[in-house]
Amino acid sequence: MKSAGVNSVLFLFMILFGLYGYSVPISVFFEADIGWHRVAKLSTWQTVDFTLFSFMLSNQLALLAIALLYLFFIKRRTMNILNLDYKEPKFSYFYFSIIAGLFASFSEALNFFRVGGFNAINNGKAYYQGAVNDLVLNIPYEGFLYISIGLFAMFFASLGRSMDKYVIYVPIYLTSIFFVLFTNLLIGERGLLVVAMVIFFLGLTIKTRITKVKFIYFVLIGLLYVAFSFLTLLREDRIKYEGFTKFVTTYETTLLRIMNPANSEFGAPALNYRIFMDLKDPDYHYKFGATYLEISTAFIPTYIYPNKPIGIVYEFRNTYFPERRKQGSTAGTGFSSLMEAYMNFGYFGPFVIYLFFLFVLVYLESKRANENIFINLFYLLSFNVFLIFSRSSSQYIFQTTIFFLVQIAAVVMVYKVLPKKVLTTLKFDK
Repeated sequence: MKSAGVNSVLFLFMILFGLYGYSVPISVFFEADIGWHRVAKLSTWQTVDFTLFSFMLSNQLALLAIALLYLFFIKRRTMNILNLDYKEPKFSYFYFSIIAGLFASFSEALNFFRVGGFNAINNGKAYYQGAVNDLVLNIPYEGFLYISIGLFAMFFASLGRSMDKYVIYVPIYLTSIFFVLFTNLLIGERGLLVVAMVIFFLGLTIKTRITKVKFIYFVLIGLLYVAFSFLTLLREDRIKYEGFTKFVTTYETTLLRIMNPANSEFGAPALNYRIFMDLKDPDYHYKFGATYLEISTAFIPTYIYPNKPIGIVYEFRNTYFPERRKQGSTAGTGFSSLMEAYMNFGYFGPFVIYLFFLFVLVYLESKRANENIFINLFYLLSFNVFLIFSRSSSQYIFQTTIFFLVQIAAVVMVYKVLPKKVLTTLKFDK
C-alpha cells in the first residue's frame, strides 16, 4: 500500500475485507471453535462443506476484481499521495466543525426526547435504536458527527507544531458534540465511537502518506485487542473477577474464542451467506439487479407508502432469522454484500460489484489531500461506507452515501450564510 499509505480508506478496507472474508474459513481449517450455538442454524457450520466452498469462491472472485484495479490504477501510480503541508491554520475548518457538531447534538437530542429519553435507553440498545428508526421524520445524526470529527481533525493538523497554543479549542469543540457522545456511551454504542476515532486519524493525516509503521504500534494494537476481549467477557453477568491469574486460568478457553474474529461480527456475513446457500430453493431465480434498485423507495417513509417493500435485508432476516425480528425493527443479521451479489448475478456478481465499488474508492483516493473541502469530507466519510460494505445491503450503502452528501452540503450552506462576525468570535488566539 505504498501508493495510498496505511492511513488510507483503501488500506483499511483491505484489512476489513480479509477479516470478513477469511476469518471463518481459516478457523474451520484449523478446527477452531467458531460458535457451537450457530450449529443449530447450520449443522455443517464448523466443517468444510459446499456452503463454505461457495463463500470462498465468491470471496476469491471479489479479490480478483480488487487485484485488477491494483494492476491498472494503483501500481501505475495513478493515485500517489504526496506529503503536503498546510500553509496556514484552517480556522474555517474549526467553524465548520462546530456547526456540524451542533447539528449532530441537536439532531440526537430531538430523537432522544421523542422516543422517551432515559426510559427508552433503559430498555437497551436495540430497543432505543429501533425506536429512533421508527420515528416519523427522525433525523440521522451520525453523518453530522463524522463531518464534525473530520473537520476538526483537519483543523488540528493545519496548526502544525503550534498545536499546544490552541489547546483551548479542544474543550470548546467537545462541547458541540457532547450530547451525541453522552447518549452513545449510555447505550453502549462502541461502533460509532470507533468510526469517529478512525475518521479523526484519517483527517489528521489526510495530507500525509504513511508507508512504514513501527513495530511498537503493532504491539500496542495487539494489547488493545486483548484488553478489548477481556472487557467483552467481563461485561457478561455470569462472569466473576477474582484476580487476574485466576480469571485467565478459569476463562482461558472462552478468552481465546472471543479473540477469534470469526466469533465477532466478522463471522456474521459468512453465516448469512452459508445459511442462504444451504436453505435456498434449488430452483432459485437470480434477481438480476432488482435489490440494487431498492434505493428508489428507500427515502419514502412508510406513513406515505404503507405497502412499501421491506427490502432484501429484512426479507432475509424474517425468512432465515425470525427470532432477530423480536429484538427491534432495525435488528439485523450482518447481511453479506457477497450474498447479495450472488442473489442477483450468481458467481459473476461478486466480481462485478466489487469492481464497481472499489473503482469508486480508488478514484476518491486519487483526489484526496487537495484543497476541495467537499471531496476531502466525502473521502473521510467514505470510511464508514466501506466499513459496512461487507455486511450491508446495497440499499443501505447507497442511502448512507446520499445522506452523507446532503449533510455535507447542509453544513457548507449554513457556513456560507452565517455572518462572518459570528464565526470570528470563536477565534480564541487574538
